[in-house]
Amino acid sequence: MNRHRFSTEEISIFRRSLLAWYDIHKRKLPWRDWHDIDTNIVAYRVLVSELMLQQTQVATVIRYYETWMKQWPNVKSLAEASEDDILKCWAGLGYYNRARNLYKCAQLIINEYNGEFPNELETMINRLPGVGRYTAGAVSSIAFNQANPILDGNVIRVLSRMRCIGSDLKKKSTTDFLWSLATDVVCPERPGDFNQSLMELGATVCTPQKPKCNECPVQNQCLAYQQQKEIESILDIEQCSANCSFCLKSSDVDTNRSLVEHYPRKKSKTKQREETSFILIIYRLTPKLEFLMIKQKQSNLLSGLWSFLEISSSKNHLDQMNEQKRKTYIIEEIQQMPTIDTIPSINNIKLAGQCRHLFSHIDKQYIIYYTHCEQNDVLIPSTSMQWFNEEQVQTSAISTAMKKVFNVALPQIKLKTSNGKKNGTIDNYFRKKNSKV
Repeated sequence: MNRHRFSTEEISIFRRSLLAWYDIHKRKLPWRDWHDIDTNIVAYRVLVSELMLQQTQVATVIRYYETWMKQWPNVKSLAEASEDDILKCWAGLGYYNRARNLYKCAQLIINEYNGEFPNELETMINRLPGVGRYTAGAVSSIAFNQANPILDGNVIRVLSRMRCIGSDLKKKSTTDFLWSLATDVVCPERPGDFNQSLMELGATVCTPQKPKCNECPVQNQCLAYQQQKEIESILDIEQCSANCSFCLKSSDVDTNRSLVEHYPRKKSKTKQREETSFILIIYRLTPKLEFLMIKQKQSNLLSGLWSFLEISSSKNHLDQMNEQKRKTYIIEEIQQMPTIDTIPSINNIKLAGQCRHLFSHIDKQYIIYYTHCEQNDVLIPSTSMQWFNEEQVQTSAISTAMKKVFNVALPQIKLKTSNGKKNGTIDNYFRKKNSKV
């Protein structure tokens, strides 16, 4: 167990070396620009950036973060926004509960804390929606200079390699131990900078594959690097692991990877479940091309977002239906939807194609159909059903999956309407000619 802990001297060297490296090499990121800014604003910016960065790459987040801050630069402005506008701004980032939780946090801070961001770790964890130990640690250390640890994927990787933690990350004993290590090393004088330096090291140097060990400022304290450098034998690993639950087991060693890359131990991937849905895109000419969309219910995967009409189906069900049966099934299911009772009839639907979208836990296949609706067939739209033109579909609170669906069908719909207009022009010509005769 002792080899997995830092000594007091090692902690001192680790902090000093890492902070010195960070001061020189840290990336210039928009959420790090907070000099001479009120701590409430800093806390808000950190919260927004940390929630955006969950499951999302930094390069992707930067553009979304800057757009968000232009629209809602503080808690008050966010609390006064509409959920539709928030989801519209978030569209494309995925994991939409993050946006909803930010909105709820802003409203709670305004209503219950008089606009003052709570600065206690436990209060953040217990009161702010979507804020756990990691996010609370980041906000409290960066905004309020409190010596609270953080533990995300980057930090787990750094600490696991520093102390050769090769045990299963799914085990509570492993995560508890890593949290205790993070608590031991956090710098009381510069907790925010230190926590960011750990994340920065994991993101830019101590990467999952091909880590840049020769550029690492703390390589002298890294046990995994020392093992790699000294080319220790498998026997040494076995001897260590015999009486230690945190050591790497010889059975987990892959000779095709460097020893450093073995830490942390890889999690077994959960297979995404496969799902299939039919999509029906209903369009009309007013004279602009418009598309019928409904707002997803709260229990739905994409709740609060606008979507085309969707009917779920199982693979077995699909295999049992030919094309005509599929169309009949879609029409029958659509007509039973309570939100579509203002459309008297749906028929003559056409197949546009298919597309696939990968959610975090779902591999989704969409089979896309479209049909034309006369302008007078649909009555006044409701709050859960609206007509969107092409530009609105691309810019509103609509998921990436639905935009993929739209881009599959749009060329065929445009071709169909274009041919219809040409035919209409020819018909009008002959009507006028015949009337003269």
